[in-house]
Amino acid sequence: MKEKESEFLSRMEIHKGILFKISKIYMDNSDDQEDLFQEIIEQLWKSYDSFKNENRFSTWMYRVALNTAIVFLKKEKRKIDKYDM
Repeated sequence: MKEKESEFLSRMEIHKGILFKISKIYMDNSDDQEDLFQEIIEQLWKSYDSFKNENRFSTWMYRVALNTAIVFLKKEKRKIDKYDM
């Protein structure tokens, strides 16, 4: 388990710029960007076992991050719409 964690953290450190970029593209303020960044990391860790070395890690990470950002954005939009009513 420790080996898996250290491998994951090492890969995250190398490619964290992708996560910052997606967070900044999808969220306007810094608090929301940070929340999205944490959500993406959580989703990446949950789905890390599904990563197979068929593609580059960065490609897989980008797809998971993008899908997470889209879902996160939809949830945020629903919250805003609910409060506007």
